Amino acid sequence: MRRRDPIRIGDALNDFFTSTPTIARKIAEARIPDVWPRVVGDIVASYTVRLEIKTGGRLFVYLSSSVVRNEIFMQRAALKEAINRAVGSDILTTIIVK
Repeated sequence: MRRRDPIRIGDALNDFFTSTPTIARKIAEARIPDVWPRVVGDIVASYTVRLEIKTGGRLFVYLSSSVVRNEIFMQRAALKEAINRAVGSDILTTIIVK
């Protein structure tokens, strides 16, 4: 068996993730709770009780404040675009606020 030239681990992982889209999708879904405070800000993130990602790219956002809930409801489209941009994939199709 002949040795090949060494490659960087980051390049190997990128090749693996692009060849298996289901794993890449799950990793993007797992990154959503991490990027949520950066997208919405610390104050809104402090009112966030829970985030759930369901099948079909639906993000359920549970909030403890009705005022913040209304603001997030009005900005759903912009938030969806910002989150998709932050995770680097068009993973979210809709945001459901509860």
